[in-house]
Amino acid sequence: MKKVRLKQSVKISFLSILIFLAGTLLLVNVLLLDLTGKNFMSNKDFSKLEGVIIKNKTIFPKRGTIYDSDGNILAGDVTFYKIAFILSDTVQTYEYDENGEWVLVDDYVKDPKLTADLIAPILNDTPEFYSYLLERLSLKDEGYFQVEVGYYGSNISYSKKEQIEALNLPGIRFTGFTTRYYPYEKFASHLLGYVENQKKDDGFKIVGISGIEGILNKELSGIEGSSSYYVNNENGSPVAGGLISSEKAYDGYDITLTLNNIIQQALEEALTKTMQVNDHVEKAWAIVMDAKTGAILGYGSHPTFSANDMEITDYNDYCAMLPYEPGSTMKSFVYAATINEGTFNRNDTFDCSIFYVTTDANGKIARSPYRVMENQEIRNYRGAQPYYPTFYEAFCLSYNVGCAVLLEKYIDQEVYMDYMDKFLFYQPVEIFGIDEGSFFGSADYGSSFSIITTSFGQGMSATALQIMRAYSAFCNGGTMIKPYIIQSIVDPETGTVIYQGQREEVGTPISETTASEMLSLFSGVVNSGYSDTSARYKIPGVNVGGKSGTAEVALPEGGYGDLTIHSMVIAMPIENPQVLIYLAYQDWNPYVSQNIPYINELERIVASVLGLSGNKVIDENIVNRMVYENGLDNYINHSLAYAVEKAEKYNLELLIIGDGDTVINQYPAGGSTIISGQRVMVLTNSEKVLMPNMKGWSRKEVIGFWNLTGIAVSLDGYGYVKTQNFAEGTEIDKTMTIEVQLQ
Repeated sequence: MKKVRLKQSVKISFLSILIFLAGTLLLVNVLLLDLTGKNFMSNKDFSKLEGVIIKNKTIFPKRGTIYDSDGNILAGDVTFYKIAFILSDTVQTYEYDENGEWVLVDDYVKDPKLTADLIAPILNDTPEFYSYLLERLSLKDEGYFQVEVGYYGSNISYSKKEQIEALNLPGIRFTGFTTRYYPYEKFASHLLGYVENQKKDDGFKIVGISGIEGILNKELSGIEGSSSYYVNNENGSPVAGGLISSEKAYDGYDITLTLNNIIQQALEEALTKTMQVNDHVEKAWAIVMDAKTGAILGYGSHPTFSANDMEITDYNDYCAMLPYEPGSTMKSFVYAATINEGTFNRNDTFDCSIFYVTTDANGKIARSPYRVMENQEIRNYRGAQPYYPTFYEAFCLSYNVGCAVLLEKYIDQEVYMDYMDKFLFYQPVEIFGIDEGSFFGSADYGSSFSIITTSFGQGMSATALQIMRAYSAFCNGGTMIKPYIIQSIVDPETGTVIYQGQREEVGTPISETTASEMLSLFSGVVNSGYSDTSARYKIPGVNVGGKSGTAEVALPEGGYGDLTIHSMVIAMPIENPQVLIYLAYQDWNPYVSQNIPYINELERIVASVLGLSGNKVIDENIVNRMVYENGLDNYINHSLAYAVEKAEKYNLELLIIGDGDTVINQYPAGGSTIISGQRVMVLTNSEKVLMPNMKGWSRKEVIGFWNLTGIAVSLDGYGYVKTQNFAEGTEIDKTMTIEVQLQ
C-alpha cells in the first residue's frame, strides 16, 4: 500500500512541476513580448512587422445576477449585437475554397441594393428604414470605411444575427454586447432599480443607477480584466501569437433577495387592481414581511415600470422614501404604551363625545367642557358620538376621542412621546439594499392638540417600513425586528458567501404581556362584529387581525383637503403572527377603502404559500391541487432514475435537460410548493443542452430554464409561450439568447 501511494505521489508531483514550468514559460514569453516585441516561442519579432499595432482591450466581467428566494432570475445579463457594414474595397479575408484551400476574397459590400433588399426586412421592415439603409450602404464614394445604421442595427437578437449570417453576404460585421434584462418586467421595479449602459473607450459598461442595482453596484459589477495584443492595423484582426498580456476579469457577485415569487406577483396584482378602484387613485404601495424574521416577502410601489423599456413616470419608492401621515394605524402605539404602563383596562368606559382640547396649569393635556379655541377639538370619523363605549370597542371602531382620553387620563404625554421614540419612529430603518432618502418623518408635539392628533396618525409622518418595524414588536413578544431584503450575496466563482441576511432585533419597547393584549385588540378589529367593514378582511382557514387607517393628506399651503390615504395592517394567524401585510393607497375619495377584495386575494395567497393553516388549501382557484405536504423532493445529487420515479408518483411533468445520469440542479427547488401536473425541470451532468419545446410554458417556467442552464432568455408579451426562435432539439449554449413570444 505504501509503494502505491509513493508512486501516485511521485506522479502528482511530476505533473505539478510540468504545469508550473509551462506557466512560467508562458509568463516569461508574455513579459519579453511586452518589453521587446519578440515572441521567443515562435521566434517572431512583432516590433519589426509593418502594419501591426498594439491594441489594449478591457475585458468586461459578467454582472451579478439578482434572484428571488426561490432562485428565479429577477435581473440578469443577455447578449445583443450591433451590425456594421464594411464599404472599403481594400478589405479582404481568408475563406476556404471548394478544394479546402485558404484563399483571399473581397469582404466588403459590393451590391448595396441587394444587401438592403435582403437585410432591411430582418432589421425593420418599413419603407423608411429601407431607404435609410440603402443610403448608408451607398456612402463608399464619400470615403467611408464602414457604416452603422442606428437603433435598428444596435439591438439585434441572436436569431436575427443568425438570419443575416445565413445570407452569406460580404462586408458584414457583428459586435456582441451585454445588456441588463428583467424577465418579470414590472416586478418589484423600484426595489430592483435599473441600469445604464455607459460608453467606455472600447465598449460599454453596465452601471447601476437606482434601487439594488445602484446601491449594490460595486458588488454586482465585478472586476474588469484587460488584454494587450498585436493587431493588423488595416482591419483590426489579432495577429496569431501576438498576445502581450492578459489579466482575468472577475464576475460580479450574485444577490439573492428574500422576495417570494408567488407572493410578490400577488402583491403586484393587488396594487394594480387598487390603482384601478376609481379614476382618482394616484399611488399605492405594499409590503409583506415574515413577522418572525423580518424577511421581506413582497414589496412594491405603483405607478410601476419595466426597466426593460424604461417607461418610468414615477421614480419614488413609496415604501421607503415617502414619510406620510398614516392615520389610525398609529392608534396601536398609544394603546400599547398605555397598556405597558399598567394604567389601562380595556373594559373601562369613557365619554366619546367631542373632545375640546385645552392645557392645564402644568402644560398637560386637558379636556374642556366647551370649545376653547377654533379647530382645537377632537372628533371621531364621520362625527360619530357613541354613548360611553369601552376602550376595546373604541379601538375596534377606531374612535379618535379614545386616544385623546388616554392621553388626558391614563398616560402622561411625555411618556407617550418617549414610547414613540422606543418604537423608533422618525428614525431610518437602515435596510441594506434599500434607499430611504434623507427625510425619515417627524411629529408636531408643539401643543396639546397636536400631541393628541399624532396618536391617531395626523400631524406626524412615518414610512411604511417604519410601520412594519414597529408592528413587529406585537408579533414577537414585545421585541422589534428590523426588516431585511438581502438574503445572501455570493461569489459565483468560488461559492463563498459574502453576506448573509438574518433576523436582527432592534429594541423591546413593550412587554410580552402588552404584545399579547395588542394582538387581542387586533383580533377584535376584524372578528368582534363591531365593524362590518373590518370584518371583510376575514379569510377562510386562518384567523386574521389588524388595524385600518384613513388619513387626510396635508396641503402644501396648510390644512387638509379631500386627498386621503387608506391603509391596512394585517397580522396572521393572529394568535401567533407569522406574517405582516401592509397595503396603502392615496386618492381623492375620503370614504371607506375600496380595495378590500384585492387585499383579500393577497391574504389568501400569502396564507396558502406559507401554509398558515396546516398546509390546507385556502383557495383552490389560487393554489390548485397542492401536493407534497413538505414540498417538492430534492433531486440534486440523486440519480435521474430516482427523479423519474418520484415525478411519476406525483403525476408531475418532468423535463430532463442534458443526457447525463445524475441530477445536478432542479426547478422548482426542493421544498417548493407544487401542484399535481406541474412541470418540473432537472439538469443532468452533461455538457450538451438541447432546446426543448417551450410552447405553452409560463413566463416563470421559461425563467426557470434560464436559471438552470445559464442560457439567457428574452421574453416578449404576457401569458404563455407561443413561439421560440430555436427549433426543438437544437443544441444550445450560454453564448446564445433564447427568444420567446408569449400570448
